[in-house]
Amino acid sequence: MKPKPIELAGRFGVSKQAINNFINQGMPVDSIESAEAWLMQRRARANGGGQTVRPDKDFTETVEKQRELKALAYEHYLSDLRSGAPEAAKSYATYDKLVKTLVTLEKELHARQIASKEFIRTQTAVERFGKILNDIRSELNQLGTKVASRANPDNPGRALKSIDDEVNYILSRVSQAVGDAEDTVKGDDTLEAMADPVVVEDDNSNEDEVEEAAE
Repeated sequence: MKPKPIELAGRFGVSKQAINNFINQGMPVDSIESAEAWLMQRRARANGGGQTVRPDKDFTETVEKQRELKALAYEHYLSDLRSGAPEAAKSYATYDKLVKTLVTLEKELHARQIASKEFIRTQTAVERFGKILNDIRSELNQLGTKVASRANPDNPGRALKSIDDEVNYILSRVSQAVGDAEDTVKGDDTLEAMADPVVVEDDNSNEDEVEEAAE
C-alpha cells in the first residue's frame, strides 16, 4: 500500500507541504523505502550550508584516513600533556578539530550508505520485520486446521489441540524475542542519518595540522 503524504511527513520530520513539494520534484511514493532513498540522495547532493563534499574515489577510505589522523593527533596531545610541553593546548585544539570533522564525515558516510540501501533506518527495519512476523503468525494460527485431519484422521480434534499448543508456545517465544529486540533499539535517533551532510573541502589541511602539532 502506498504511503500517504502525511505518513511520509511524520516519518521524515517535515511538513506535509514539504512532502508534496518533494513529490512534485520527483520523489517516488510507491513505498516508504523508495521515498526515503530519494530524499537521502537529494540531501547527499546538497551543499550543506555552503560547504561541499569533496569527491573521492572511495569515501570510506576518506573516513578511515580521518580516523587515523584523529588517533595520531590524540597521541600527540597525550605526549605533550605528559611532558608538560607548552604546545599541549595547540595539539588538543588540533585533535578537537579532527574529532569534529570525523563526526561530520561519518554522518555523510552513513547518509550515503542509507541512500544506496546498504543500510536502512532502524524504524524501517522494524516495520519490515513486523510485516513478515504478522504473516508468519497468520500461517501458524491456521496450521492446526490445515494439518490436523492428516496428522490424526481418527481424532483430528486431538491433533488440533496438540498443534495449537505447540503453535502458541512458539508464538510466545517469538513475542518475547521481538520485545527484547525493540528494547535494544529503543532510543535510537533514526532521524540523525537524515541530517544534511557537511564535509570539509580539503582533507590535506588536517594532515598539516597533525604535523605541526608533532613538531
